[in-house]
Amino acid sequence: MSLRERKKQRTRQALIDIAGRLFDEQGYEATTVDQIAAAAGVSTRTFFTYFRHKADVLHTNSAERLDAGVAVLGSPEPGETPAELLARAFEVMLAESWELGLTAGLVGAAVNLPIESPRASVDRSNARLERLAAALSAACGIDRMTAYAMVGAAIGAVSATAAVSLSEGRPDEETLAEAARACRRALAGFGHPPDRQAPPLDPI
Repeated sequence: MSLRERKKQRTRQALIDIAGRLFDEQGYEATTVDQIAAAAGVSTRTFFTYFRHKADVLHTNSAERLDAGVAVLGSPEPGETPAELLARAFEVMLAESWELGLTAGLVGAAVNLPIESPRASVDRSNARLERLAAALSAACGIDRMTAYAMVGAAIGAVSATAAVSLSEGRPDEETLAEAARACRRALAGFGHPPDRQAPPLDPI
């Protein structure tokens, strides 16, 4: 990678990190693109060379997290039920969110945070649901409708729990743990043991 490309990557990551911090400290609505750019030491124009909208920062690494979940679904363990496999995939995606910062992570993308348009939100959610459901169906040989139901239940549980936890001002680590627990409970009806313990999330 050239020096120029490395510099561009560093600038982009700095904008993501700073935006996440400001969203956490001030709230999404109160944070402006001008503030993000100024804190990163770049112009507003530079911000828009990396992102079309302020909301894009919330979803910027979602593809990587989704890839991690799909990879887990493609490697079921011996004797693992579909619900156990899906819960493990969500635990991995939640751990990725923890490492990148909650607001800009998977949970932030799943919660009803402001985005550029309602249509974009629907398209993004449908794409995430379809990829996970297709991977789960292929890995476990279950029918498409069941796979969609399971993924929808998991996403709904994670989103709702994270939204409540964030609104109560709970720390990221606790929010992620509660989201993982809610995911397992939502999948209990599909054969996932409700009392299974999630692996602990290592602090940053």
